Amino acid sequence: MKREEQIENVKVKLLNAVGKYSDYRRYWTILSELDEEYDETLELYNYDIWRGYSNGTIRDKTSRMLGVTLRLFEDMENNAQTELYSVLEEIMEFDEEEQKQIWSRNIFLPRNTVSKESFEDMILDWDEQPYSQEEALESFEQFLAQKL
Repeated sequence: MKREEQIENVKVKLLNAVGKYSDYRRYWTILSELDEEYDETLELYNYDIWRGYSNGTIRDKTSRMLGVTLRLFEDMENNAQTELYSVLEEIMEFDEEEQKQIWSRNIFLPRNTVSKESFEDMILDWDEQPYSQEEALESFEQFLAQKL
């Protein structure tokens, strides 16, 4: 495969990985807020359910299923984060000029600049998760440029 084709393939992978991570992170955030607010509602109006003394009611089932759904979306977010880091590893294999073709900003990631652990810590600070792939990529690039 020609180098230009590799660059185009990585650009597509990056767009998809950033979009997927942005979506799943946003969904997880929404579900977390819903879970927290519903927990407060149970504490206020259904204290027995909130304390775990009432099984089988629709409110209790809702609480448990919301927790399950939240964990599933957290898993999907983590998988998307791993995929995004994998794409960054691929990008770090390109030289500076080639990376300029991949990023829409002046970003250069020399090999082994970003470890998986440092990426996991860093990505937690990315607060904006647009729904559009292109907007997510633009936001991620801006975030990455500021972080590096």
